[in-house]
Amino acid sequence: TVVEVAYLLTVVAFPVRAIGWLLGEMPRSVVGWRRVERVLDATGAMPYGTRTLEGTGPLAVHARGLGFGYHEDVPVLSGLDLDVSPGRVLAVVGSTGAGTSTVVSLLVRLVDPDAGRVSLGGSDARELASGAVPEVASVVLQQAFLFDDTVRGNVTLGESVSDEEVWAALALAQADAFVAALPGGLDTRVGERGTTLSGGQRQRLALARALVRRPRLLVLDDATSAVDPEVEQRILTGLRAAAAGTTVVVVAHRPATIAVADEVAFVAGGTVADHGRHQDLLGRNPAYRDLVTAYERESLGLVVEP
Repeated sequence: TVVEVAYLLTVVAFPVRAIGWLLGEMPRSVVGWRRVERVLDATGAMPYGTRTLEGTGPLAVHARGLGFGYHEDVPVLSGLDLDVSPGRVLAVVGSTGAGTSTVVSLLVRLVDPDAGRVSLGGSDARELASGAVPEVASVVLQQAFLFDDTVRGNVTLGESVSDEEVWAALALAQADAFVAALPGGLDTRVGERGTTLSGGQRQRLALARALVRRPRLLVLDDATSAVDPEVEQRILTGLRAAAAGTTVVVVAHRPATIAVADEVAFVAGGTVADHGRHQDLLGRNPAYRDLVTAYERESLGLVVEP
């Protein structure tokens, strides 16, 4: 009888401990799920209109009197005007903190301006229906985010895209060679946040993700900063050749990136301080010249003025 009771206690001990653990974890799990559920169900405070963007060609982008500040008493942009003709490549250049990334966020309506308006294809961005901007515009940020999924999954994001289109986008982003060398090719899992890849490889996959959708507006926020200059040049050359059906806005600091653009907008003091071709700005604007040649002068051992 003693042995029988001892054996039954041994058998029952684990289920009892498991039930106790479950009862202890359940309240925390319920609270955690309610927090996640509020995020998933949130619609955001940004209002939307009902207009849609017609056509299939590159978008014209116009910004008038943009003003924006993350704090009420510290404006980042003030009275900024910007024009990008359809199919053109515009480089937005500015020193750190000048507001170039903020300009990118305003153009693709990640945020709304405090003053002024952004026009996409002739329509005020605030009048467009929900989802209208993501349908025609792709943005690639400096910090590329990858999911714990395959290369194919990170490029397509679950959309119906053929492998031929995926490889074409990878080739344009100069990512096809290293993807082909991976053990599983397109089926290789890249790990959480792309931990198995280098920074430059992650940026190229993020660029391919944007290109595979054939956007009418492509916005790059220093999206090749982790890529070596030789690969960057090949990427930019390919983008320039493929940009006939796309309007491209690129935030850039390297001279090689800037030189591929049709025109340059130099942002300083919260507005576009100068606008024109790269070579013209180098000749007439000392502040612009000092900014874009800073890295070159530093590599030569010359003193770079702050």
